[in-house]
Amino acid sequence: MNAEHATPGTVYIVGAGPGDPGLLTLKGLRYLQEANVVLYDDLLNHRLLDMVPETCEQIDVGKRGGRKSATQDEIHALLTDRAQKGQIVVRLKGGDPFIFGRGGEEALHLREANIPFEIVSGVSAAAGVSAYAGIPLTYRGIASATMLVTGNEDPNKPETTINWPQLAAFDGTLVIFMAARKLKDICQALIEQGRASSTPAAIIEWGTWPDQRTVATDLEQLPAAAAEKGIRSPALIVIGKVVSLRQALNWYESKPLFGRRLLVTRSREQAGPLQRRLEAEGAAVSTLPLLDIGPPDDWAPIDAAQDELERVDWTIFTSPNSVTFFCDRLFQRGRDARAFAQTRIAAVGLATATALGKRGLVPDLVPELQSQEGLEQAFAGIDLADCAILFPASSIGRTQLVEALTARGARVRHISTYTNHPPTEITIPSVLTDDSLDLAIFASPSSVHNFRQIFGPERTTAIFARAAIACIGPTTAAAARELGLRISVQPTESSIPALVQAICAFYAEQ
Repeated sequence: MNAEHATPGTVYIVGAGPGDPGLLTLKGLRYLQEANVVLYDDLLNHRLLDMVPETCEQIDVGKRGGRKSATQDEIHALLTDRAQKGQIVVRLKGGDPFIFGRGGEEALHLREANIPFEIVSGVSAAAGVSAYAGIPLTYRGIASATMLVTGNEDPNKPETTINWPQLAAFDGTLVIFMAARKLKDICQALIEQGRASSTPAAIIEWGTWPDQRTVATDLEQLPAAAAEKGIRSPALIVIGKVVSLRQALNWYESKPLFGRRLLVTRSREQAGPLQRRLEAEGAAVSTLPLLDIGPPDDWAPIDAAQDELERVDWTIFTSPNSVTFFCDRLFQRGRDARAFAQTRIAAVGLATATALGKRGLVPDLVPELQSQEGLEQAFAGIDLADCAILFPASSIGRTQLVEALTARGARVRHISTYTNHPPTEITIPSVLTDDSLDLAIFASPSSVHNFRQIFGPERTTAIFARAAIACIGPTTAAAARELGLRISVQPTESSIPALVQAICAFYAEQ
């Protein structure tokens, strides 16, 4: 089946990859975005579930040792029930569904039930985890073959079907799944059957995740070394000469922010770009949205200001949000970029300028210093006497720039373009409950104050006695200092790329 879009009454068995959500295939993403119901495994990165529609039913059917979970028969029944109701069903499985994933069993059940299905291959843990550990499974002159083996056979089998003498004699790369608890027995069996005890070997815990840990040594020493580091499942074992290449090819764990636990406090709408950039540098990123951004309580002042744009000399935008709500409202009312023909536009920084550009508008002024202070300096050489200025901003935006321009003779019309308030519901991430946080990032004075309001003065002080603070700009940094907090990172430019670069530089010096 090669449908361009998901078909109702069909089950799509989708491989999600080993952990990093970026390893999901494009086809898998498409089906997730069209799904009516998703049945997902336990060890999946739950950020994948953010990709499904809000109306999509999400069912956790993952199997994990030590906890109650769905049986395979129950999973089969759910797949059948939802598909027979005409729903688009995605069975989201870790890794590749046909490599130790029981995807074949589920597909066979569907065939017997006359339910159409499609298999969407995923990046297997064998390929993804070993690559993120810097271990190629094959390498010219070193290993020309790879063998995949399970370390967790069906417990109902009368005896093992793994041929240990054959595995010991295999001169290629052995990849053993689900074997952390049996590591000592596996290494011992291979050595007893003739595999050299000096064979390079590695075990990778939470491969492709920011929590990834790798222990690489030789076959004889691997169990003790893994026990010393406390390596547990989920883990993948790689045995063979290719493991010796890890020292040169260890790219993922060498990233500048690898192993660092960071907290992003931006709104849900704005957290994504910063989170992705930090993760690209290896950080484990948690989010705590401390601001909810929404439309204004009353559109009338905005509508009135838009109707008088031809009489405005300057329109000043100080955030991408102000651009979004002001311009999108303009377009909804049947107007377009031509409404700005008689007014010049100023943008506080590159992010705001980019938001304008997406709407066909090019700002006439972007200050070198990307802040309201920078805008004030940029206007210093411009005659503002009796100048009409429109200032669309947040409901709790700063007024210093308005006051400075007014003092120079400008007629400033300051309107609330969007609301900005603390979130009504907050889920505290584990990095703030287990004291594992390394650095928190604040992008507005409001987020700083809301953090202190949520956690209280004493807890806030205790958190940041251990964890560092990064602020995107001088205004945010000033708000943090007023509360007695120490700022470790503040970029010279108030932008996400500059902020990430400054954080990387901070840890490079540690």
